[in-house]
Amino acid sequence: MRLAIARVRSTSEQLAGLPARDVAIQEIEDALCEGYAEALAGDAWLTDNERRLHELIDDASLAARGRELRLLARAHAEFQCGVIELRRELAELRRQHDRVRSGSRATAP
Repeated sequence: MRLAIARVRSTSEQLAGLPARDVAIQEIEDALCEGYAEALAGDAWLTDNERRLHELIDDASLAARGRELRLLARAHAEFQCGVIELRRELAELRRQHDRVRSGSRATAP
């Protein structure tokens, strides 16, 4: 997750202030695609993790469930923060992408 966030953020920072004609649209789209794929994989992990949390909560017979619940809850919270951060970075990069696309159409011959 951290690598995806770093790539999206780095691409976004490289684009800041560049004129549309100096930006490679494909580079932005590649970063967006990879970021969205990572975010979707993160959503799947969160869903699986939530399912396991509910199993532990509902099954009182598990002797070690308290420890596992704490570990899963902590991992879930940290991972969820990463997914949220990635989606924020993707939204910013998408805005820049739209700016570049509209600027490149305006300057096309």
